[in-house]
Amino acid sequence: MKIVERKEQDDRERIRLASKEDFDVSYFCGSGKGGQAKNKVASGVQIIHRESGALGRASDSRSQADNKKAAFRRLVETKKMKIWLNRKLFEVRERQTMEDAIEKDTTDDKLRYEVLKGGKWAEVSASELK
Repeated sequence: MKIVERKEQDDRERIRLASKEDFDVSYFCGSGKGGQAKNKVASGVQIIHRESGALGRASDSRSQADNKKAAFRRLVETKKMKIWLNRKLFEVRERQTMEDAIEKDTTDDKLRYEVLKGGKWAEVSASELK
C-alpha cells in the first residue's frame, strides 16, 4: 500500500510579470534549403519583448508552432530578458523600484569616500569633496 502525502498550501501568491500583450510576434518566410515550400510559407517566427528589448527568432522547422516555441525559448534565454526579469523580481520582492532602493542606499551617511594622497588611500568626508 502506497501512502501519498499532501503538501499544505503555502502562502505564496502568483504574480504575472508579462502577458501576451507585452510581446510583438511577427512571421517571415524562411531562407536556405527547402525550396519553394520554405520560401512561400511564413513559418519563421520573431518575438520581441517590448519593455526589455529582448528578441527571439527561429526558422529551424517547417512548423510555425515549433518555431514559435523555439523563438520564445531563445528570447527568455537572452541577457536582456534575464536582466529585466531579475529587476522585476527584485521590485516584487522588495516592494520598491530598483531606482528607489539605490536612492535610499546611497545617502552621504551610508557612503564612504576615499582619495589617493601621497600614494595611500585616505578617508574624507562628503563635505571635503565638494
